[in-house]
Amino acid sequence: MKIYLLVFCSLIYSISSFGQNYYMATPQGFGTNTTGGGNATPVTVSTYTAFKNALLSTSAANAVILVSGTIDCDYTSVQLNNKSIIGLPGAKLRNTQITVGNSALSAANSGILNIKPNSNNVIIRNLIFEGPGAYDVDGRDNLTNEGTNIWVDHCEFQDGMDGNFDNKGAADNITISWCKFTYLKAPIAGGSGGSNDHRFTNLVGSSATDVTADGHYSITFQNCYWANGCKERMPRARNAELHLLSCYYNTSVASAKAIGLGGGTNNSTCYVENTNFANVANAYTYYSGDGGTVAIAFNNCLNGASNVGSVSAPSYSTTPVPVNEVEALLTDPTCGAGATLQVSSSGAISPSSCSTLSNPKLNEQNIRFFSAMDDKSIGIYFPYAINNKVELEIYSLNGQKISEHKYKNILANDTLKISIENLAVGAYSCNIKYNDKIEFWKFVKN
Repeated sequence: MKIYLLVFCSLIYSISSFGQNYYMATPQGFGTNTTGGGNATPVTVSTYTAFKNALLSTSAANAVILVSGTIDCDYTSVQLNNKSIIGLPGAKLRNTQITVGNSALSAANSGILNIKPNSNNVIIRNLIFEGPGAYDVDGRDNLTNEGTNIWVDHCEFQDGMDGNFDNKGAADNITISWCKFTYLKAPIAGGSGGSNDHRFTNLVGSSATDVTADGHYSITFQNCYWANGCKERMPRARNAELHLLSCYYNTSVASAKAIGLGGGTNNSTCYVENTNFANVANAYTYYSGDGGTVAIAFNNCLNGASNVGSVSAPSYSTTPVPVNEVEALLTDPTCGAGATLQVSSSGAISPSSCSTLSNPKLNEQNIRFFSAMDDKSIGIYFPYAINNKVELEIYSLNGQKISEHKYKNILANDTLKISIENLAVGAYSCNIKYNDKIEFWKFVKN
């Protein structure tokens, strides 16, 4: 037996890549620095007045908001900073106001929540957003974001009047994970905007000249599900730097368009990996009218499109779901995409109980991760042999790759030692790839 590392102070058992991916304590991707309201004691709201007051409050007592039950909302546009909004099981924010035949009134009454410019560090989890149905009257979305460092996780967006969830203006550094987008109501024709079917779900950038501060909207869509009723904008972007991983498309709308890109003023790129375009007419559409250039890459996807130009994978660490498992995992009604987390009355979040999480194939707790007593090394123990190559990468939490290590022919009961002596004090993420699997964990260098 080879021993590369002798003494460790803490033992962390690995969980399956899916198990950790499904319930994430912190975001991955471009929104990785988002912490929201932190560990503040939550306040629970069940009426629109209480919800609005908690949103507007800058007090630490309202830093974490728990939403209970269904709240019928008017459109609320607010600057949010260091705030978490979390739904208790079944929680819903709803605005179904509509006056068919009166475009101006319908538009004026539409929308649920707008995160205004100069907002920063906001988490939204486990909520259902319900709109009145798609009606092209230049109305508002269920959720519009113009803030930075945003994490929207395990939410379901239904029937937005103009869109389900758009990002524009100053929006940047965003992760959208385990969200479901759908239209359950028939589209309404005859609106002043001209489209009789405006089930256009996710817009990034409101025009070819709409540009965020650093020039590109940096957004990660991770484990997202575009379901039946979605017609276009899944997402549709300009001036963007997008990353889609382990997403699922299944909409029977004729001529539906999944990813749409226009270059815009500063051009656009999109890296798509481990994504299943199971049932959508067009995986990719190019919008030449936006000007600029676009590049898109489909890596390890099912039913994807041809690559255009050259796009590199993002440098940050993520936990992709194997592409052949994406459909089963994301569509699971109890622990798939959407508002499926269990949230206690004290705000503690945990995954729901479901068959996919108990699948032995997905929950092999074999590899063990260690941190050394002297804080100079981390280690990985392998109880079984791996004849193929093993790759390990360490990243800073802002996504910069710090180091890369490659090994071959790992013997049973081997322990690999990786020096972290030269790392600066702080938190890091690490992933290890072996036998077509990926494990992900974090450690702290003191």
